[in-house]
Amino acid sequence: MSYIPLLTKDEHIVITLKGPNVYERFDYEYINLDKRPLWGVLSASIAIRKIIRDKKIDIVHSHSYWTNIISRLATGKKPKLINNYHFADYETMKQKRAVKKMIFLDRITGRKTLIRVGVSQYVATILNNTFPGGDIRLIPNFIQCKKTDRIRNFARGRELKIVAVGNCNLEKNYGLVLQAFAALREEPISLDIFGGGDRLAFYRDEARRMALTKVRFCGIVPNAREHLINYDLFLSASISETFGLAVLEAMCAGLPLLISDIPAFNEIAPTGALFFNPYDKDNLVARLKEFLRNPRSSDLSVYDTILQKYSSKNYLAELTDLYNS
Repeated sequence: MSYIPLLTKDEHIVITLKGPNVYERFDYEYINLDKRPLWGVLSASIAIRKIIRDKKIDIVHSHSYWTNIISRLATGKKPKLINNYHFADYETMKQKRAVKKMIFLDRITGRKTLIRVGVSQYVATILNNTFPGGDIRLIPNFIQCKKTDRIRNFARGRELKIVAVGNCNLEKNYGLVLQAFAALREEPISLDIFGGGDRLAFYRDEARRMALTKVRFCGIVPNAREHLINYDLFLSASISETFGLAVLEAMCAGLPLLISDIPAFNEIAPTGALFFNPYDKDNLVARLKEFLRNPRSSDLSVYDTILQKYSSKNYLAELTDLYNS
């Protein structure tokens, strides 16, 4: 949704397996196949093969596990085939039987002309380890945002307002966050969490059960980025990420960062970010108390350098080079 409208010199056809889809509101051709993995793989491949032939498609570019597999079954030798990887399961869950099957199918459907693209250096490294000798490229994700010129200065003695952004799933590690805030019950700290997800109701119930009145699961917040400037600190306790988009959003808002020590965050984090062990509740508690005692301000010039690196301009330049090579 972010990059296709920016490629104005190309003609795009967007195909999804299942609808309705937000792509329908854009000004290019959209096709919903109304198929579901796993049983719809072959029929979807046949349908896409016909589209490729009839529309004389030059490049096929897919962005999820099953659409990657289908794209290979649907294409012959002529269209350039690009598969993006937005997940780290081949590293974080490689011992699971289901993931081993995913890797096996990924390998046997691959071909010499296939280009695999990692959305971060972390993901590209996983791909190089999983598919040695394959054509692996790195095109990091990007962010489009309005950067603030306002430095956040938290004054000791008032309530520390913290924000977290991310859907309520296990990877976001909100269970540990609740444990930490239970230990900080008497401290002048509050937390708002933006994001929906299947576990939203569960975490709301947990916060009520633990009587954590200063932890609020806000659900889906429209235009969430615009609200970040109202906080003093950004928090992410994720145990697994492939890219730190929410971290970049916090940098756009000029917020100091308290983030988990994981590869995807280390890759993009600025000097001065506070890290903690996402498996150690006491480490998070200690970091929050440390910030209360010695608040940090953000270096907006450092933030600006990082945001330029992960800008849409750089992304489009690298993607265009890949398309045209």
